[in-house]
Order: sequence, then structure tokens, then C-alpha cells
Amino acid sequence: RSQRGDPAPRRAAGLSGRSVAAAASQLQLLPVRPPGAPPFVLAVECAGDRHFAPCLRHHALWEPAETLALLRMLQPGMTVVDVGAHVGYYSVLCAQRVGRAGRVIAFEPEAQNRRLLHANLLLNDCANVAVHASAVDAAAGSARLFLSDSNRGDHRLQAVAGRRSVAVDTVSLDAALAGLALDFVKIDTQGAEPRVLHGMAGLIASQRERLGMMLEFAPGLLSRAGVATDSFAAQLAALDARVYRVALQGRQVTLTRLDPLRAALALLAEELAARGEGEDASLDLFAWFSPAAEAAWLARFRG
Repeated sequence: RSQRGDPAPRRAAGLSGRSVAAAASQLQLLPVRPPGAPPFVLAVECAGDRHFAPCLRHHALWEPAETLALLRMLQPGMTVVDVGAHVGYYSVLCAQRVGRAGRVIAFEPEAQNRRLLHANLLLNDCANVAVHASAVDAAAGSARLFLSDSNRGDHRLQAVAGRRSVAVDTVSLDAALAGLALDFVKIDTQGAEPRVLHGMAGLIASQRERLGMMLEFAPGLLSRAGVATDSFAAQLAALDARVYRVALQGRQVTLTRLDPLRAALALLAEELAARGEGEDASLDLFAWFSPAAEAAWLARFRG
């Protein structure tokens, strides 16, 4: 649509007049082709991005195991929460999957990411997505968001020496989404996952029979935030979480139960440390909070 001169994506991205020409060399429309699902496009800030943009450019896909798992499990009419929405890969993917009868609630505190998120929702006709500008945390308030110039998906609530920071408002999911029936929550907050979980304990308790979750596990980032792997395991156990690792084996996506949880997370932390990627090494976990939810989501996964 933007190639035909539709001004809406430019307005949503905060681009007009001179700024459009200035940004033209920085922004690219990159195709995304999820297997078995409608393709879409994302406007991406490519300058200095050594991670997300190159992956989309070469593979037209991001996090293939997670993408395939979600496409199997999400259904029309569901309500999905995208915490740490970045420029909208998962927001668009989920919005298309849940359809007009469903909705996505996206949280993205960084202004440039959020402008591109709005633009990408317009580009892909995702009218069923609501965007919130707050950072999700344990409670309402304010915080500093420490920005990465080389990975716009790596902005953090934890202090990082040498990074510039901006003030952001914070909110808990218990407060922001009180009274809403939720089906799935995706959390990617660069080490702030324990804080997000703390601020949604009420939602988990009230909706554990249906709720599913995907969350990042990055032991190095957790450690920077003062959370040991054992403590994170204990927090998940206290929520009665049934936790699974998602992986791609050949062309098949698999979910493997981490049980006992504490020992399994410790082994995963060792595996991630051995990659040599430093504190950024991470993978995603799926979690359910009751036997009923676990059984229902796994049944959809297995088809």
C-alpha cells in the first residue's frame, strides 16, 4: 500500500514531509512468509540492525519454531497479549490468526518501535489490535528504558552502562487488563519477565484453566536483573506452571516438558552459556498453569 502512495502508514510511523525522504534509506518493507499462513510485510528500521532485519531479509521468517507452534495453537476469536511488541511481528501474526472475532493487545514502550508497530498494523489491515505505550512491569509507575542502537528489540528496563535511556510509564497486567478474558500472553522483555509475571499473578490465578503463555528465558539478562535461574524456576513453580521448551527438529516443531523444572532450567542455562553469545543468549518457553489448559493447548498443537 505504501508503494501506491497511501499516506496512512507514513502518518502512523511519524513520518511526513522532509522526514519521509530522510528515513527512506533507513526503512525497508520486508516480506514475512509464515508456513501455512497468509504472508505479510513489515516496515523495519534496518540501519545498524544486526539481528531482526537481516533474519527477515534472508529467511522471511523470525523464530520459526515459535511461529509454527503459535500457528498451530491459536484459534479464531482468541484474545492475545503481546508484551514487548517491538515492530509487530507477533502482533500481526497473531492478529491474522485470531481474526476479526479475536483481538490482540500490544504493549511497546519505545517510541520509534511503536511508530513502526502502528504502521505495520495499518499495512496489514490489522484493525483488531490495540496498542499501549507503557512498559509492562510489576506495578504502575515510571522507569528508565535503556536503549540499544544495534538491536531495537533489546531495549531493557535494567540499567546498561553506556546506553542512553528514556523515561517510560509502567503498568501491571493485573491493572491494565482487569476483567478481560485472555487466552494467550507472549512476554519478551529482555530480563524483566519475572517482574511481568509478578504483576499478572492475579490474571494467572483467575484464568489458569484457559491461559497459555510464551516467554523468553535469558539467564544472563535475568542475572543482570538480580534474578538467579533457581529463583526464576521457583517463581514459575509457585504459579503452578507447566513449562515446555519449543524447538525445531528438521522441519518439525516440538514441545518438550521441562520436568523437574529447576534442574531442567539449570541445564538450559548451561546450554545457553556454552553458545558463547554472552548475556544475550536466550530461548523461548511455553507455559500453562493448569492440567486443563495444558491438555487443551497441547491437543491443538498436535492437531
